[in-house]
Amino acid sequence: MSWRRRTLVAITLLLSGRAMTLAFIADAGDGAPGSPPAAWTMPLLGDAIIGMAALAIAFLIVRRTGLWVWAAIVVWNSLGIWDALAAFLVHRSVPWPDFFMIEAFGSSMFFAAAAMHLVAIWLVSHPEQRAHYLAS
Repeated sequence: MSWRRRTLVAITLLLSGRAMTLAFIADAGDGAPGSPPAAWTMPLLGDAIIGMAALAIAFLIVRRTGLWVWAAIVVWNSLGIWDALAAFLVHRSVPWPDFFMIEAFGSSMFFAAAAMHLVAIWLVSHPEQRAHYLAS
């Protein structure tokens, strides 16, 4: 396996951490101290879906080839970028300052996630990787 595919798998597995937002969805909008505002329900759900799908995408990267696999990788990462930037907009309009990730990293966490997805698209778009996935 090339270093590009190994890096792609590593980034994808790191992005599976976005699924941790499952722990917060049920509390969104309940008004309890530290709970996410109701406006955060969709960003949390988006993160959970992107994070859970990361495991399937990692499997595809390692085990499958074909145009549909390459397209799935690109589409999943594109949706991940969109979700991270949409969450940033929600953060700017309805802050949730008690979220430990925002306390630790601030707004940069949204851009870091988007950048990781962008790097993944760049890696899978390399001619070597396109040839690997599109050869069949």
